[in-house]
Amino acid sequence: MMNEQPFTIIISTFNEEDTIRDCLSRVRSAAPPAEIILLHGGRDGTARAAREWGKENEDPIRVYENYGDSGKGHAIKVGITLASHPVMLQFDADLQFAPEDIPRMVEPVLAGEADLAIGSRFMKGADRSGYRSSFFRDRGNAFLNKFISLVARREVSDVTTGMKAWSRELIWAIDFKDNRFIYEMEIVVRSALKGYRIVQVPVTYFSRQGGASGHGTGAAEFCSIARTGLLIAFKAALIRWGLW
Repeated sequence: MMNEQPFTIIISTFNEEDTIRDCLSRVRSAAPPAEIILLHGGRDGTARAAREWGKENEDPIRVYENYGDSGKGHAIKVGITLASHPVMLQFDADLQFAPEDIPRMVEPVLAGEADLAIGSRFMKGADRSGYRSSFFRDRGNAFLNKFISLVARREVSDVTTGMKAWSRELIWAIDFKDNRFIYEMEIVVRSALKGYRIVQVPVTYFSRQGGASGHGTGAAEFCSIARTGLLIAFKAALIRWGLW
């Protein structure tokens, strides 16, 4: 069914010049009918490289330098307003997720069987063989997923995943607020509390192929993950209590 129905792929980038050509080639191969919107908020040559790729491949990819960018959530909001189709999928350009999973991700929404599809790195069937495990990240994700499952009143195996698909109806109705990274959780919790249909799809996950992690390593990684996790949990509680 995916091959018969167009949809929009929103790719937000921040200094992904090293991987963007490979990313676009694999995304296009996986999703021939999709509209691709790329929003770049960094300062390197990602946008230029994407435009060059589009010209070389005679592909009508839409590339925007997201001036005034205030984070990934902001870029996704811009992409939503630009999307031509009623079904959208967000994809990370660092290739931690496999573009080849896009058809399975978007299919439930295209088929009208779900309003939101979450690409899960942690449920049965997910492939993390290409990922170098991090103790602090894994424990942090486990804590968050359990806490958010309680807040959202349903089991969520991967609340912070960067691979999601949704319907236009859902994304406008939940009206997510955050402009940075908390929007990932916000989409899930607001959708669940409003009673939208949510499915979880096992995906393939790799260690970062390009760009730079915002968490650092060692003690810095622990402090960053702890701070981020507590902030996400706090915001989730505010949503649950109707305070945000």
